[in-house]
Amino acid sequence: MKSSIDILIQNGLIVTMDDVNRVIEDGAVAIQDTEIIDVGTTSDLDAKYEAKEVIDADQHIVMPGLINAHTHLAMTLFRGFADDLPLDPFLARVWEAEGRFIRPDTVEIGTRLAFAELIRGGTTMALDMYWFPEASAEVASSVGFRLINGPIFVDFDGPDGIPAAERAQRGREFFHRYTENPFILPCVLPHGTYTVSPDILTQAWELADEFDALFHTHASETADEVSTVRERYGKTPPEHLDHLGLLTPRTSLAHCVHLNEADIEIVAERGAAVVHCPISNLKMGSGIAPLPQMHAAGVPVLLGTDGSATGNDLDMWKHMRIAAILHRGVHHDPTFQPAEKVVSSVTREAAEALGIGNRFGSIEAGKFADLILIDLNSVHLAPMYNVFSHLVYAVGREDVSTVIIHGRVVMRQRELLTIDEAETVARTRELAAKFAEAMPLS
Repeated sequence: MKSSIDILIQNGLIVTMDDVNRVIEDGAVAIQDTEIIDVGTTSDLDAKYEAKEVIDADQHIVMPGLINAHTHLAMTLFRGFADDLPLDPFLARVWEAEGRFIRPDTVEIGTRLAFAELIRGGTTMALDMYWFPEASAEVASSVGFRLINGPIFVDFDGPDGIPAAERAQRGREFFHRYTENPFILPCVLPHGTYTVSPDILTQAWELADEFDALFHTHASETADEVSTVRERYGKTPPEHLDHLGLLTPRTSLAHCVHLNEADIEIVAERGAAVVHCPISNLKMGSGIAPLPQMHAAGVPVLLGTDGSATGNDLDMWKHMRIAAILHRGVHHDPTFQPAEKVVSSVTREAAEALGIGNRFGSIEAGKFADLILIDLNSVHLAPMYNVFSHLVYAVGREDVSTVIIHGRVVMRQRELLTIDEAETVARTRELAAKFAEAMPLS
């Protein structure tokens, strides 16, 4: 007798991203409630299960949803708002706009727009560092998106108006509110070593320690940042974090463009992870992160888009391709970071480095059903000889057809099911018109 299940995906090319990166031709995935309960061939699973919904994945790749490990989601509101400027004028314009316009309701609009873009592109989880994290968390819960976010720590009163001395307690309230929410993975988000004092960094770490949570911060993004921290504390950002006891396997560092050999050794020894944001770093003229050296040292390297004010979009496929080929050109090595490694960096390895590999990042029984289907019926995807090279060098976000998060279909055949796309775009444009009128480009 067949077992009753909610969803059976069949006839697909299953890219499991398990420990051996198993690929199953004519494969199937069984989903019950929020979890994957079985993975195998279509014939085997069809004989075992009777599904309420059958998804035919013929001529489709089925793979884990992508993980964007560093972004600022509501900055979709500032896409193109301060382009082609040096860093200081860029920051001045964006920070002024944030001070004038960022509130819970505007964060809600910008984050909803971001979720629509992310889901359309096959991203099912993102680590978001931005003001009013409660607003983003509420949107994530309502649309069914997997969000890693939490309290921001800075030394000044930001747009949220929270004094530095009160941020730890407000952060504690966030954890109590969202720890049991299946869509929210609370973390602690101090902005960086040049914007957060040692005392506040330590408070942030103590909060992360209290809840056994991820500690995520910017580090060594620009040469000026490194110089500032060195002048202030006599150490590079990684050295400073390590001196404070804040580099551990629960630490992830965004950017890390300007690491020296000693920095890389420290990060590797402490088991911290780095989030590479190549397009943002290139566009802002920050430089190119030393990925070959980090890989050689054994540093886990994940991938992020950064915010749309710097990188302009949240397209992980574009970022995967740039991450794969950038260092080949710089170092004249066409074998650096094979495609299979790149795919792993946005699925299994990302989940493992973020401390959630037991439930996310691969298609295996017992893990949450966060999956995407990629339609191969396009001229730019024919023929296909190697699925991993195809995913990195040929597939684009327009090829993602169906997205499942937490066992729920949130996009089916390119139709968003949990977000009113037209209304979200209209609200964004209305808000952007007010921004542009108040702060016109000179």
